[in-house]
Amino acid sequence: MTLKYLRQSWFFFSANFSTLAKINLPFIFAFNLLISQVDLTPSEDNPGDFANTLLLLSGLNLLLMPIYWGATISFMQSTITGPTYTVSQSLAASLKLWPKLFSVFLLTSCCIFFGFMAFIIPGIYVAIRLSISDYLCVVEQKSPVQSLKSSWQLTAQYSWPIFQGIALILAVIFLLKTLLLSVFESVLSELSFLNPVINSLFDLLNVLVMIYGFRIYCLIKEEL
Repeated sequence: MTLKYLRQSWFFFSANFSTLAKINLPFIFAFNLLISQVDLTPSEDNPGDFANTLLLLSGLNLLLMPIYWGATISFMQSTITGPTYTVSQSLAASLKLWPKLFSVFLLTSCCIFFGFMAFIIPGIYVAIRLSISDYLCVVEQKSPVQSLKSSWQLTAQYSWPIFQGIALILAVIFLLKTLLLSVFESVLSELSFLNPVINSLFDLLNVLVMIYGFRIYCLIKEEL
C-alpha cells in the first residue's frame, strides 16, 4: 500500500511541479538565503547568542510555513473539488487561514517537542498521530484544537503506513543530497554562494511528504 501511494505522490508532484515550485520556492529560498547570511557557529564566549539566533530562525520559519504549506494544501484540495487554484488563489486561501494554521503548527510543534523530551520514539509517534492536523484545519476548517484531536483519533489505524512513507521519502532525499555533496564537494566548496540554491531545491522535494500525507488523509476520509 505504501509504495502505491508513494508512486501516486510522485506522479502528482511531477505533474504539478511548476505550480508547487511557484508556491513553495520563494519562501524556501528566502529562508535559506537568510540562513546563509547568519553565523551559526556555536561560540564558547557567547552561547546565549547562538541559542537566540536559533530561536529567532525557528520562530521565523514557524511564521512562514503556514503560508506556503497552507497554499499547497489548498491547491491539492482544489485539484479534487475543482476548479484548480492558481498560485495566487492558493496563497490567498492560505492567508485567510494563517492564524488557525499557525496555531496548529505551534501546538503540534510543542506536542512533538515534549514527546522528544521523553526520548525520541514518543516524539516520532506524536508527530505521526498529529500528521494530518493541518489538512483537517485547511480542508475541513476545523479549529486548531479540533484539528489535533481529530488527527489523533483518525490516524490510530494508519500510523505504520504514515511512518513508512515519510521515512522513505526523507531517507531518499537525504541520500541524494549526501551523494551530490560528496561527489561535487571540491566544486561546491569553491561555489559556496550556490548553497542556498541547492538547499532550496532539496527542501522543495520535501513537498513530497506533504503530498503523501494528503494522500493518506484522503484515504482515511474515504474509509470512514
